[in-house]
Amino acid sequence: MDWHQSHVRRLLGRDLLVAATVGVSLVNGLDISPAFDTISFYLASFARNSALFHPDAFYYLTSLAISLMTLLLAGIPAALYERVRGLERSTPVSLAIWLLAALLLTLPVILAVLGSVPVEE
Repeated sequence: MDWHQSHVRRLLGRDLLVAATVGVSLVNGLDISPAFDTISFYLASFARNSALFHPDAFYYLTSLAISLMTLLLAGIPAALYERVRGLERSTPVSLAIWLLAALLLTLPVILAVLGSVPVEE
């Protein structure tokens, strides 16, 4: 197998799944997320009297916090799968589990974006 084929196989097997998982997590950080106001409230108590309390920076900090927590929480089932199987490296199966868990966590936002669920104001 030449270099190009192995690179394409690696891209489709690992990198694409990781990129999709990060993208789904970023969608969960949108301001229509049901967790946005709650996380914003808790972050406000920590960020008061700091440089991060500027409204624009605070908005993005809240979005980033939700996205990172989605990545972390979605990684738990994939890590458990890898531990049970005794794997030393992530496989496409464990990365797919990570992506599916992120999709499940992001489902309320995806449905709100598609218009299936009304967004509370």
